[in-house]
Amino acid sequence: MIRFHGRRAAAIENDRLRVTVLEGGGHIAEVLDKQTGVSPLWIPHWPSIEPAAYDPVSHPEYGGGVDASLLAGIMGHNLCLDIFGGPSSEEAAAGLPVHGEASTIRCDLRVNGTEIAVRGVLPLSNLEFEREITIVDRDRAAGGVVRIRESVHNLSATDRPVGWTQHVTLGPPFLEPGRTQFRTSATRSKVFEGQFGPADYLRAGPK
Repeated sequence: MIRFHGRRAAAIENDRLRVTVLEGGGHIAEVLDKQTGVSPLWIPHWPSIEPAAYDPVSHPEYGGGVDASLLAGIMGHNLCLDIFGGPSSEEAAAGLPVHGEASTIRCDLRVNGTEIAVRGVLPLSNLEFEREITIVDRDRAAGGVVRIRESVHNLSATDRPVGWTQHVTLGPPFLEPGRTQFRTSATRSKVFEGQFGPADYLRAGPK
């Protein structure tokens, strides 16, 4: 186990890449290109703490909303399971955070050479997820490849739908104000009309 921005983590690397995963939430916090010294993944500008250490009274700096426990420990890429977006008022009262439990639980991290095995159990949703992250050297011309395989297991006796979303956040120095461009061949776009989820107010403030 290592420390990454004050957080418990595990890392794998070869001569070109380093991948770092946080124990709290299982976030993929870093995919570092050693040649440039740049990782595209976002590091929050506020202090990051272990999700298990979050307490709304002791940590008011993360806000008092349903997203506070997520904001306390989010970094880079996070898994949204088994919901995407804000919980309903009933789900929030039961302890379900924004984007589900996966981003706030403590994960088991096991390193074997250039592979990290990540495992986490969601007690409220009764789900288990497993992820294998491997640095593959076969594509030397591209500077190496990171392969991610993930599975989710329903631990309950009944079938039900789940939300299972990969949420990546990019940040500086990979993104540069006034220089970074996103180009697309799209000619039309449309925003979602109306409220997308119960926690939409968090973006614009309470009405």
